[in-house]
Amino acid sequence: MPDNSKFKTRKFINNPGDSHYLTFSTYHRKPYLRDDVICQMLADSIGMAQQKYDFAVLSYVFMVNHVHLMIYPKREIYDMADITKSFKVSSSKKAVSAGLIPTVLWEPGGGFDENISCPHARREIIRYIHENPVRKSMVESSVDYKWSSANWYYFGGPSPIQCEFRDLIE
Repeated sequence: MPDNSKFKTRKFINNPGDSHYLTFSTYHRKPYLRDDVICQMLADSIGMAQQKYDFAVLSYVFMVNHVHLMIYPKREIYDMADITKSFKVSSSKKAVSAGLIPTVLWEPGGGFDENISCPHARREIIRYIHENPVRKSMVESSVDYKWSSANWYYFGGPSPIQCEFRDLIE
């Protein structure tokens, strides 16, 4: 396992009522998320964290070497560092234990976290998240990408991660 002591710890801002737009990358930006098994491990880990830390997933997309995720903590007191660490550590351990990757799954540190309180900004970021696979020419329509909440968002269709709180989005 790499030595993470040289990396700065990112300061999360835990404001009740804010959504959090998260972005985090795979270790050395390797295309580990091309593997559906690893993506399912991540989706399961996020689902377990949802139950433990009581947050809603508003939007997400798993790209080949990074993830965009917008969540809304439902508790007044929460810690984004704990939430993020929970699903990143869990998915990494699962992928290593299964022999799918040689070392850790994620780059060290907290990744990018932006607090979002404005509904208009939230909608724009969600559109950006959903259009990532289209911009990268992976699919023609965002709703066709399996590892995204776009199908749920636009049509109420199935999603590998339970999404909710459309009233926060609209």
